[in-house]
Amino acid sequence: MDDSSFVRTRRTQTANAWDIAKGTVLIASGLPLPIAGTDGYHDFHAHPEFTYLAGVGVAAAVLAFDPGEGWSLFAPVASLEERVWVGDGRALAEIAAASGIEQVQPSHALGDWLEARRGEPLALAGNHDFLQRPGAYGLQRWQVLEATVDEAASERLSMVIAEQRRAKSADEIGRMRAAVEASVPGHLAAMRLALPGMSERQLQVEVEAEFFRHGGDRTAYGSIVGSGPNAAILHSTPGGRLLCEGDLVLVDAAAEFAGYASDITRTFPVARQFSGIQRDLYQLVHKVQQAAIDAVRPGVEYRDLHLQACQRIATGLVDLGILRGKPQDLVERDAHALFFPHGLGHMIGLSTHDAGGCLAGRMPSDRFGLKWLRADLPLGEHYVVTVEPGIYFIPAILEDPALRETFRDAVNWSRVDSLMPFGGIRIEDDVLVTQTGSEVLSAAIPKSIAGVEALRQEGRS
Repeated sequence: MDDSSFVRTRRTQTANAWDIAKGTVLIASGLPLPIAGTDGYHDFHAHPEFTYLAGVGVAAAVLAFDPGEGWSLFAPVASLEERVWVGDGRALAEIAAASGIEQVQPSHALGDWLEARRGEPLALAGNHDFLQRPGAYGLQRWQVLEATVDEAASERLSMVIAEQRRAKSADEIGRMRAAVEASVPGHLAAMRLALPGMSERQLQVEVEAEFFRHGGDRTAYGSIVGSGPNAAILHSTPGGRLLCEGDLVLVDAAAEFAGYASDITRTFPVARQFSGIQRDLYQLVHKVQQAAIDAVRPGVEYRDLHLQACQRIATGLVDLGILRGKPQDLVERDAHALFFPHGLGHMIGLSTHDAGGCLAGRMPSDRFGLKWLRADLPLGEHYVVTVEPGIYFIPAILEDPALRETFRDAVNWSRVDSLMPFGGIRIEDDVLVTQTGSEVLSAAIPKSIAGVEALRQEGRS
């Protein structure tokens, strides 16, 4: 099945799930964001709901659905000035071929399309900047049309799309494999090339260059490279800090391919080997991650996987003299979250944090140990999730007076204070849920202590 046939099937399945008898749906792709003081724009990434249903990622485009007539797509045609500065863009015929939509029209035709449906119910999906800037989508008469958006219907339709996106097709899984394959050489390069005196930024450049050399279209998200204490900043932006011999380096970076993301993290020593508490904590995180991956299978609640990981982390921190008390009690109090504040992982696909991570009707928790959990649902076959436990010494948490008082009896604070410059450790893989278990898509990147140290020896020889 070619790409356009695959996307047509997807649109049919979504329309059937929507079950709309009357009305229209507009799905906007989003608008380029200009960079002030330049003639350029930030890298454009179409709203994933648009990409999922259109099969293309065209800026300032609108996918439209009418239950009686099916799908239409309205896309911009480059002006003379735009052709001079940024090129011709994608021709309407090319968009039609890639999307499998016969009715692909210039953006200015959207007004007449909506005029013919005046007074019908209207729902929006995709990027809601359409409401604030309809003119940028070619719709100059929005107010005259007197259209009222049904917000409840819009929310329901987006929820249906999110549910449709959970299980990945063979085509989607193939694209995600390609994204991972482009990411692997970058992580191997990081572990081989990192040396004392190299900056985080320099290491980022080496990692991302490998992504592009091996077929990545772009980075799936802003690359995270944190050395020493910066590894405790969960989304640390690579900067000028120089790697030091006693540091750990956390690299959370991955490629995107054909719109689909990968998301991978490895942590390794700047030295040839892990030492002391580095080795102990790394071994703990590695065991926690492996146990979680081993438990992945259809029907397993992701929230349960997270809580089991919390229990194992609490047990390990008690064994290392960092936490005090019974692990089960510590998890019930959320003491473990002082060192593992985020969730075990998330769905991944067209977005790094993909849609559909929370089952309908389940509300996010306000518990300290659960409020950043991004997945709360039973896993299903062909879901792709990340599994990414971590342990961090985050000053913003560990130096907070209220938290120190709340957990004064649960933490060996003198030990923690001595470890405050430690930074953090995270190990993250992309995991495909199979019929009977799971497959680690990013397994080609070593993560055992022996495997990581072998690469460090190779790079330092």
